[in-house]
Amino acid sequence: MRDVVIFGMGQVAEVIHYYLAEEGGRNVVAWTVDAEYLTAAEHLGLPVVAFEEVEARYPPETHEMFVAVSFKGVNKLREAKVAAAEAKGYTLTSHVSPRAAVWPKFVANPNTIIMEQNVIQPYVTVGRNVIMWSGNHVGHHTRIGDNCFIASHAVISGNCEIGAGTFIGVNATLRDNITIGTRNVIGAGALVLKSSDDNAVFIGAATEPSKVTSDRLRGI
Repeated sequence: MRDVVIFGMGQVAEVIHYYLAEEGGRNVVAWTVDAEYLTAAEHLGLPVVAFEEVEARYPPETHEMFVAVSFKGVNKLREAKVAAAEAKGYTLTSHVSPRAAVWPKFVANPNTIIMEQNVIQPYVTVGRNVIMWSGNHVGHHTRIGDNCFIASHAVISGNCEIGAGTFIGVNATLRDNITIGTRNVIGAGALVLKSSDDNAVFIGAATEPSKVTSDRLRGI
């Protein structure tokens, strides 16, 4: 396997570095960021290079890349950096945790990571450039589009269509047989029971704190 360069240097990039190196046995050799964000020559013991110059030091003929950027801009930033990396000639790597339950014919597309305890049922497909954090359930025959970000412990029921660029927050629940439009934002704890248009936003209801403070509780 080729050595890997990670685009990004934030917390998402650090976590993905762990999965690639520790779970996947990949040799991560460097970080890269846009020159305007280059604030250090080294990070976690690895060199940091400007993206504008990365191919000179780590050629795409001998290195792969993972774009480890969050859901900023409803995933538009990560999508743009994936396109820029591919324009430089890089093959984008992927990773499926051995601690995920994935049906045997599942294919991990470029720049996609499936973290631990995800359940990917039979006939599920996941597009390119998808980050699935830990502990999600994706029901049978569901299709997840490109450039999505799914946070932890979401439940996506069977035969759903998730539009490209969508963000799904922690503990969100989607019923079966619905279609989610492109670039939706489904917030933490939201319950989605019907199909949505493009660019829809679902906000989960927050639990309000009690007027009784903890030091006044009679029992706990």
